[in-house]
Amino acid sequence: MSQRPILPYVLGIAGLVPFVGLAILTQMTLHQTGAAMNVFLLAYGAAILSFLGGTRWGAEIHRNPERPDSLTLVLAMAPPLAGWAALIIEVVMASPLAYAVLITGLILQFIWDFMAVRACTFPKWYLPLRILLTTIAVLSLLAAAVF
Repeated sequence: MSQRPILPYVLGIAGLVPFVGLAILTQMTLHQTGAAMNVFLLAYGAAILSFLGGTRWGAEIHRNPERPDSLTLVLAMAPPLAGWAALIIEVVMASPLAYAVLITGLILQFIWDFMAVRACTFPKWYLPLRILLTTIAVLSLLAAAVF
């Protein structure tokens, strides 16, 4: 069994604080403040999607520095674009669709990362971490969108 480094788990769990905290604040605040909390939560989700896309870009460049796979690099641009689209949707329409875009992006990124672990592109310890982080992030976004 592969060794699980502690720092990625500590940082990952710390990174859940804005998801959970802002999801709670969207429900506990007055209308105008709650709307701002929605934007803050969606902006954080967009930042996380950008980070995840960047991990794929970096992994591909590390895997093959002289000839990175073009499709992988292009697909790695999808998460930040999805996050950006979610923010635009929220600012223009204040629609739950913004949450759906982020949730879909997180789930699709998780599936891609799952496949990377299975292909040994990413280490085995990464999968339990991604399961935990994706589950809590998605549940936080769902709670903010639905309640």
